[in-house]
Amino acid sequence: MALTSTVPVHMRRTGLDPDLALAELRERSPVSRLTLPNGSNVWLVTSHSLIREVLGAPDTFGNNGAGWSDPANGGPVPSAPQTPTISLHGDITEYDPPEHTKLRRLLAPAFGVGRVKAFGPLVARIVEDCLDGMARAAGPADLVEHFSMPIPLLTICELLGVPYADRSQFQRRSLDRLDNSLPHSVRAAAVGESRTYMAECVARARVRPGAGLISALVREHGDDITDRELIGLADILLISGYETTANILGLGTLLLLRHPEHWVALRENENIDGIIEELVRYLSPVQTGMVRVARRDVVLAGNQVLAGERLLCSLPSGNRDATALGPGLDTFDPDRNNRAHLGFGYGIHYCLGASLARMEMRAAYPALAKRFPALRPALPVRASQFRRYSAVFGLDSLPVEW
Repeated sequence: MALTSTVPVHMRRTGLDPDLALAELRERSPVSRLTLPNGSNVWLVTSHSLIREVLGAPDTFGNNGAGWSDPANGGPVPSAPQTPTISLHGDITEYDPPEHTKLRRLLAPAFGVGRVKAFGPLVARIVEDCLDGMARAAGPADLVEHFSMPIPLLTICELLGVPYADRSQFQRRSLDRLDNSLPHSVRAAAVGESRTYMAECVARARVRPGAGLISALVREHGDDITDRELIGLADILLISGYETTANILGLGTLLLLRHPEHWVALRENENIDGIIEELVRYLSPVQTGMVRVARRDVVLAGNQVLAGERLLCSLPSGNRDATALGPGLDTFDPDRNNRAHLGFGYGIHYCLGASLARMEMRAAYPALAKRFPALRPALPVRASQFRRYSAVFGLDSLPVEW
């Protein structure tokens, strides 16, 4: 089955919901051929169980550093399937074991329960400062500008030791990197600029380590990690550390305003964890995560997948799969048992910062609901406000009033 569209089917949304075509594929052909706008062909995986199978078997479905040169990410299309060779650039999302295991082990303590808990007071102050700024805004305030973007951005900058004053630079580059409508050359240039910027941060940390994770890695593991690895690692931590959470905060606020009973529950500190978990499942802002590459010939749901062929796993589709998560998944229901969702990925690439993201949402949503109980969109929400082509679905802006 071949699928083509200006917006590929795995990125299409109807409002906040995945396109109905994904549900049809999941039912009829959960592993199907997809032709991307650049002409490259991939396998699209849409069922919950098969996504777990692909993401849970890095020995069969790896990546080996394909990164931004990969045709599934908009890179040049080779004349025949090729298995990429590893390039130790530090982006842990593109690593297979044993390289992935090494870097994950170095990072794990920084994102452990104790470390994340210690960030709680800082995040609470950040949230309050952002709400104060929003309250001071004249006229309708942009929720993205004042709330959903700065909270995770300030937090990850503090965690890494990256200057928040540089945010306009890396926010611009982040938008370019994630926008699949842009030419690959533009997106690749944004990656290069991002890593050049991070190289400067790493160089400063090597000379004079300060606060933050980059300097901590230099102090504690300086001989075990190369500059190239540390640059790529810090770069992906920066972008992933705010993009997903920022978009869940923006989209989630819009969704909650359409469900007043849950907005009230947040103000009264009721079922906060259930609401947050259901928001992650229901919204699934990460469209696919990184491309996976078959490392050998394999049969998947009756389809012969050849070594070197690419696979994209539709996380929003997997999170609407009733065969795995139960009925009624197109309805927002914080009381459901939804811990098996794929909103933070699965397997060895399960989101390292999931606990941090949950903690930020746990602090941000109730504080927003309590400070602005009458919050509402200032204008009807238009389709143009959504990121239609982004690898991470979200809102560019959301004017609100109260």
